[in-house]
This record gives sequence, structure tokens and C-alpha cells, in this order.
Amino acid sequence: MKATVIRHGETLRRTKEEISELNRMIQRLMAEVENAKCQGIPSWGRAETGNGQRDVGHNPPCSPLGPQNTKLEAAVTQLEQQGETALSDARCKLAELEAALQKAKQDMACLVKEYQEVMNSKLGLATYRLLLEDKEHRWAELSPQ
Repeated sequence: MKATVIRHGETLRRTKEEISELNRMIQRLMAEVENAKCQGIPSWGRAETGNGQRDVGHNPPCSPLGPQNTKLEAAVTQLEQQGETALSDARCKLAELEAALQKAKQDMACLVKEYQEVMNSKLGLATYRLLLEDKEHRWAELSPQ
């Protein structure tokens, strides 16, 4: 029973470490996504027109950074997908670990119940043995010599 408890404890500890590692990976990926967003977002809004006036438009002004922006946006999209995948995997793993923990708790409860039954049997046998010894002792005293 102790070996089972130790094994379940080790499994739980490893699982917690895996979850921590996945959370760190998710945070790192989210930071990379935010960083990429901050670097890759052009200044939208007012753009100068040819006559010196400012024009408020919805389209970004043309810039030589167009291809670089496209690459950054693609990288951001890819990182977001990786982050979502990592998050989904982490949630899946968490659900598996919670199920394993629940099963370990049930197994432990069964083992404790069995242990209590064995201890009750042992106590009953010890009591019975004492009664028999007492009875033998009395017979020995009552028997003629």
C-alpha cells in the first residue's frame, strides 16, 4: 500500500511539473505574440495626401515595410496558433491528470478500507487468542494434579 501511495505521489509530482512547464511555455509564447504584434502593427489612421492635407482612412499607408509586415503578421498568426495548440494540449493534459488523481484517490480509499478490515480481523483474532489462553489457564488450574 505504501508503494502505491509513493507511486501515485510521484506521478502527481511529475504531472504538476509538466503543467508548470506547459504554463511557462504558454506564457513565453503569449509574450512572443504580444511582442510580435507590437513590432508589426503599422501606424494606422492619418496619412498625408498629396496636397498637404491629412486624410483619415481605414487603409494603412503604403510603406516599404509591406513585405516585412506581412512576414511579421504571418509569424504572429503562427505563434497564436502554436499558443492555442499548446493551451489546448495543456487543458487536455490537465483533464487527464485530474482524472488520474481522482482514480488515485478512489484507489487510496479502497486500500484504506481494506487495511481497516485487516486490522479489525487482526484485533478480533488477538482477542480470541487471549480468550483461549485464559480458558486454558483456568482449565489447568481446575484440573486435578
